[in-house]
Amino acid sequence: MTDRYLHTELIFDTVTVAAAADSTSSAIDLNKYRPEGFFSLQVTLTGTGTAKIEHEGSNNGVDYLTPFGSIDIVTAHTATSGPGADGKHIYRFYPKPIRFLKIKVTETAGAAAVVVTITLLVQ
Repeated sequence: MTDRYLHTELIFDTVTVAAAADSTSSAIDLNKYRPEGFFSLQVTLTGTGTAKIEHEGSNNGVDYLTPFGSIDIVTAHTATSGPGADGKHIYRFYPKPIRFLKIKVTETAGAAAVVVTITLLVQ
């Protein structure tokens, strides 16, 4: 019988992403989690910009690529996104089988910065 553990990791802690810029998390070695394929991000965003959030993967820990067929985790997260219209939401995503994971946040409106806090959950 496989134990099912939920692992969380704070990957962005009130990180400012400038207008039309991006920020990428440190590499997360998924081997330490023994993932069963369930991933989600809890996002809190402030500021007047718009954020796109995506993931990149690597099997060698050196070259990080957007896996073929992957879709963005979210394309237009703002300070009014989420069920409470307060910039807070949880997004499930489905990375391909990879050893190392990075999360990339891009401000896409080009006019204002965003500040993001993101916690990754892996099961």
